Amino acid sequence: ESKKLLSGEFGQTVKPFNPEVQKKCIGDVEPITCRPADLIKPQLADIEKEMAQWKQQDEDVLSYALFPQVATEFFKYREAQKTKVDPTLADKENKVYPV
Repeated sequence: ESKKLLSGEFGQTVKPFNPEVQKKCIGDVEPITCRPADLIKPQLADIEKEMAQWKQQDEDVLSYALFPQVATEFFKYREAQKTKVDPTLADKENKVYPV
């Protein structure tokens, strides 16, 4: 945690660090001077493509981004309620559903 703080991964502190202490802790690693989240590549478009089959509204993308396992189960349940087809009973290989 201290190393991350001194390298700037948690953002800037109110007061600057002692440069000697910072150098001793993080070595020759260049400290982050910008907003740390700016260094992360955008992921929302990838997530939206990944869950496109389930998207009915914008909030679905956020649900999937935050809780992928729970959201997927909910989307399956919502689809089953809408189509009145239980996916656990459907035989996708032969494309049949018991009546």
